[in-house]
Amino acid sequence: MLQQEERIWDAVIIGAGAAGLLASIHLAKAGWSVLVLEKAAAPGGRAVTAKLEGAAVNLGAHALYRDAAQLLREVGVNPSGGVPKLSGSFVFGSVPASFHALPLLGLMLGRTLAWSEKMELLSFAASLRRIETEPLQCVALEQFLRQRVRHQRVRNVIQTFVRVSTYCHAPETVSAGAVLEQLRKASVIYPDGGWQTIVDGLRAQAENNGVALLMHAGAQRISGSTPELAVELKGGERIRARHVLCTAGPKQLLELLDTAPEPAYAAKLRAMTPLYAACLDVVLDGLPVPKTIFALGVDRPLYYSNHSSVARLSPNPNHAVIHAMQYLPAGTQLQGETEAWEQELERLLDFLQPGWRKRIVARRFMPHMLVANAVVTAQDGGLAGRPAPAVAGVPGVYAAGDWVGEEGMLLNASLYSARRAAQCMIESSKAHNGMRE
Repeated sequence: MLQQEERIWDAVIIGAGAAGLLASIHLAKAGWSVLVLEKAAAPGGRAVTAKLEGAAVNLGAHALYRDAAQLLREVGVNPSGGVPKLSGSFVFGSVPASFHALPLLGLMLGRTLAWSEKMELLSFAASLRRIETEPLQCVALEQFLRQRVRHQRVRNVIQTFVRVSTYCHAPETVSAGAVLEQLRKASVIYPDGGWQTIVDGLRAQAENNGVALLMHAGAQRISGSTPELAVELKGGERIRARHVLCTAGPKQLLELLDTAPEPAYAAKLRAMTPLYAACLDVVLDGLPVPKTIFALGVDRPLYYSNHSSVARLSPNPNHAVIHAMQYLPAGTQLQGETEAWEQELERLLDFLQPGWRKRIVARRFMPHMLVANAVVTAQDGGLAGRPAPAVAGVPGVYAAGDWVGEEGMLLNASLYSARRAAQCMIESSKAHNGMRE
């Protein structure tokens, strides 16, 4: 542990995930002394990558959007990888026994959709970039689709695209404006070496700019207000700071604060509903059906992708890194359904890659993987309704993460809010120093 009871850091950041590391770089570049605390043995959070039999396997399926890639490049991290093809299959059927798949072209040329449904789907796709999203921030996706799209099967196909771009399976509450903005960001990459390469790049940039990282340092309490804040660790050590940035989830932030935020800010944090997914990650020694690279469930919230088809994830050219996933309804708790979730994902692989079980090199099932800390709800005003980085009522304390700020979703939101939090801290410090002068 740091034996520096008398030192005062300009900023202490709780959490060494992508948001915490990116914010630390911006602050360090501004000349601040920065300490990043991480409760785990290594940085990364949900962006860590495991090595399973030599193959790089992320915690479930991750895709890096171009906005996030640009924010990473701003701090000197240049992720490389492959762009997945837009082609893929749509899996219809509500139970595995009734599964049948159609490629996108087959969907438009075959008999699954009627002519009027095909025309409505094409019309919606053509109009996507023209839709004004601001008035739709307060409209739920389900309501928007009922008003805009006449055919239920077309709504189902659109919701399939929404799920893959937002990881959100909550059409009755999620903001239509927010998800439509996310749908427009269709270009993604699968990073070579997995997301660990992004974490490693951020850590290197942070340390090169003088940021100190402390592992096995779980925060227990944030007390005081700027310029006399303190973070107390679970081991009892007390670290002094002029500013504190917390990148934990909304409810974790509330538990850490010694001083309650303003009631409206606190109520917003307490009301947030997290998103989870059941994830089956497998490494196979070759694929029974190599051409089946990507598939999305239409009648069931399912996902399948061979990330190694475009990203370098193993030194063994025969290895295939497959992610299968079920998007769980918002707020789903970890209960007794996990065996059924795993079986459905196995049967999805049986359908798409018959014989896969005989080629397993490694497998990992995560029944309740956190994919986002909060649904962007229409009721709260969509993206603009999320909490600001500055924690109202607790001067000097800030937040960043996928639930903070008015920009983006998923990693995009985490990085945008991290950059904005750093900017707010710097601006606040300049204003405070100016007042003292």
